[in-house]
Order: sequence, then structure tokens, then C-alpha cells
Amino acid sequence: MTGIDTPPRRRSNRGRLILIGVLSVSLLGNAVSVGTLLQLNRMRNLLLGPDAHQALFPREYRRDFNAALSEHQEEVRQALHRIVAARTALVETAMARPFDRAMTEAAMTGFRTEVTRTIATVQGVLLDAIEDHARQDDG
Repeated sequence: MTGIDTPPRRRSNRGRLILIGVLSVSLLGNAVSVGTLLQLNRMRNLLLGPDAHQALFPREYRRDFNAALSEHQEEVRQALHRIVAARTALVETAMARPFDRAMTEAAMTGFRTEVTRTIATVQGVLLDAIEDHARQDDG
């Protein structure tokens, strides 16, 4: 021995620090998610009123709706893509310079038309599911 004392080696806490960081981010994410859900619930009540829950179909109908929409997934997806295309055209037209009010209004009309078509498509699927459910109830 040389007579010089060397300090003991410090264990690296890097792994612990990484774990604490990951857990902190996870907890923050959970808190943000819960806060968002609470805010959405408050907004729904504010916008739709306290009786909004009465405007919901029973859970078994909603399951049927989800199944029916899944069966018509491609049709609904295409309708949604047409909405996005119409919205893109609307934004591009509205942002073009010089601004052309008539062209922008026409693009808005096109967007509304696609939204209306999509609503009709989805409601047709839901109407079929309601009718099937009613037939099952009737026996």
C-alpha cells in the first residue's frame, strides 16, 4: 500500500434516475388525461345541457352501432376522406391571395355537402342497426 487512501467508488444512480424520470412522465401523462376527460365532461354538460345523457342510446344499441360501423368501415372511411379533401380545398381557397369570397363560399358549400353526405351514410348504417335491433326485440 502506498499510504494514500482512495475514496470508495460511488454507485451510479443513473438507472434509478431514469426510472424516476419515466414514472414522472407517466404520472404527468395520466394527470393530463384525467384533466382532459373531466374538462370534456364539463364542456359536454355546458354545451348540451344537464339532460344530455337522455340523448344517448342504451349501451346495447351503441354496441350494435359500433359493430355496424365496423362492417361498413371502408364506406365510412371513404366518406371521411372526402370530407378531409373538401376541407383541404376550403382552406387552400380561403388562404389564396387575392381573396375570392365567391370561390371560398363555393368551397364551403362543397365542404358542407360532403359533411351532409357522410352524415347520411352513417345514419343509414345506424338506421339499419336500429331496425335489426327492433326486429330482435319483436321476436
